[in-house]
Amino acid sequence: MLANPKAIRDQIITILTTADPLNEAGVSIKKWFKGQPPLSRAPAFPWGWVEWSGGVMQPPVGSKAEVNDNFFIVIVDKHINPEKAEDSVMEFVDSIEAALDDSPTIGDLVARSFVGNREKEKQFQSDYSMVAARITLNTFRRE
Repeated sequence: MLANPKAIRDQIITILTTADPLNEAGVSIKKWFKGQPPLSRAPAFPWGWVEWSGGVMQPPVGSKAEVNDNFFIVIVDKHINPEKAEDSVMEFVDSIEAALDDSPTIGDLVARSFVGNREKEKQFQSDYSMVAARITLNTFRRE
């Protein structure tokens, strides 16, 4: 399989779909998107997306360059109870990180990967608390 950002992104989605991360209520992600969709096209909560955010290419040492690609993995959930929305997303982050730790080569497409950052954002929609978490996965390969 050719290792390029699209193939790596698709394999990350496959890993996450197979792992089927759950929140504390036992609910799984309804749909994974390839990149951020408009809110109007989002399915029922919770949902998420994986997108390539670019990365650095190092000049070749010998015959191969090192390519560092970064991917954003975002989980979105909402609940009438703001604490349940928070807890839900935090549970998803834990289970997604565990799935990524179990596959550090992303199906043998990269030499290694690790979670390099985690961020959270909260918005309110009427009476609902909508929480999103973004995990940054750093990957490294030679080509």
